[in-house]
Amino acid sequence: MYNLLRRLRIVLSLGFFFLILFCFINVHHVAGRWWELPLGWQLIPAILAGSFAVVIILLLLTLLFGRIYCSTLCPLGTYQDIVRRAANLFKSKKARLMAYRKPNNKVRYSILVISIMAAILGSSVLLLWLDPYSGFGRMALNLFSPVIIYLGNSLSYLVDTIPAHAYNTFTLSAIIAAAVFFIIITVLSALRGRLYCNLICPAGSLLGLISKYSLFKLQLKAENCTLCTLCSKVCKAQCIDTEKLQIDNSRCVQCFNCTASCKFNVISYKRSSKAAKPAQPASDVAGRRFFIGALGGIVAAGATRAIFPPLRSISENSKAISPPGSVNQSHFKAHCTSCHACIANCPSHVLRPAITEYGIDGFTMPVLDFKRSYCNYECTRCSEVCPNGAIHKISKEEKKVIQVGVARFRPGRCIVINREVGCGDCYRYCPTDAITMVDFRDGLKIPKVDSERCIGCGACEYICPVQPKAIFVVANAVHEVPPRTKIKRNKKLR
Repeated sequence: MYNLLRRLRIVLSLGFFFLILFCFINVHHVAGRWWELPLGWQLIPAILAGSFAVVIILLLLTLLFGRIYCSTLCPLGTYQDIVRRAANLFKSKKARLMAYRKPNNKVRYSILVISIMAAILGSSVLLLWLDPYSGFGRMALNLFSPVIIYLGNSLSYLVDTIPAHAYNTFTLSAIIAAAVFFIIITVLSALRGRLYCNLICPAGSLLGLISKYSLFKLQLKAENCTLCTLCSKVCKAQCIDTEKLQIDNSRCVQCFNCTASCKFNVISYKRSSKAAKPAQPASDVAGRRFFIGALGGIVAAGATRAIFPPLRSISENSKAISPPGSVNQSHFKAHCTSCHACIANCPSHVLRPAITEYGIDGFTMPVLDFKRSYCNYECTRCSEVCPNGAIHKISKEEKKVIQVGVARFRPGRCIVINREVGCGDCYRYCPTDAITMVDFRDGLKIPKVDSERCIGCGACEYICPVQPKAIFVVANAVHEVPPRTKIKRNKKLR
């Protein structure tokens, strides 16, 4: 039975892994509700988005069956298992074996508490870098997707029907950041299995607190154990103590490797009972004291948030333009974990990872870059795939009236004035008739921007033929609906 459970877990985890991976290497930007569903079932994004139904279901599953989220739903957890399995192919039999290690609860729970306090105070910067789903998304988009595009472009030279794709969604800084995370995760997984999950990951630490009291647990039968230690040697979480015949269920990820390897049925997955619980060691008592103190810190952070406004970035008035539906920069930065799902699924490729536009705490968050492309007038893909509530779901009609910025015209840069030749590209490609052409001289016309009609889509800036741009979009700190008349035409930039 346990072998069947183990195989079922592997199949499910690989299924979720490849569905999520496809969402980030979807170079054709094919929209599909069913393969995007796993994005909404990630713990930290669901908490930030206020998806209480998803959070409650995940917590109840953990309370019933243990950390099956970490073993099945989390893409980074599955990636660590794949790395561990691949690394074992290059190791001797002795080097493949694991060993029990004591938990470093002070470190793991300190990271969890600090992350929660920062999120309560309005900053998601720690969750941005520690959330396993978001870290996997950055790796998938910035490292795996370029490889797929390169292979596809190589085939396009041989097969005419295969289209080529540009690399315009990537930035060097985001690639370096993703590469550093990739190296750390890969090395830790190859050497220590699920160490990241049980030491650094805030989602793993939160679920570990709950899984200690789960209804069904893996348990050791002391009377049948031969002390062969084989179970602890295959435990990727290094949580089986064969000397004390105990399993640390706060670190166990229900992979069932131990049950499959035990030849004497010493380990069983069954309903826990009070009689089977061993006496609590002194470390657990210290852990409870630490938890009570941490809970007090969280309550204090909540009280501070209730009295004072949330933390705001020093660069809130910067030129960074956040995606439509992000409300304002404070909301966007408080919820965004920089998973890059919106960047991967933007058909216009107007989104890219930020460098310093949002400030240091907004590094790699999505930002609109009109030098690369424009924001499609009727496209709402970023709001559809965002799992953490940083970009609210909006309809196409709502998208058409949300003003993320306002275009500004600098006559000194315009080709009409400098070279005395006709242009008017910005006027022709404006979808809201916010730009009109007014007389300049000798029959030439220059653009004039109506700020009450402009929505900041960036079509004018993108199409402007001069450098630096004669017309460009200035960000709105708060996205508004401008008081303008009904749009007369709906032009699309091709």
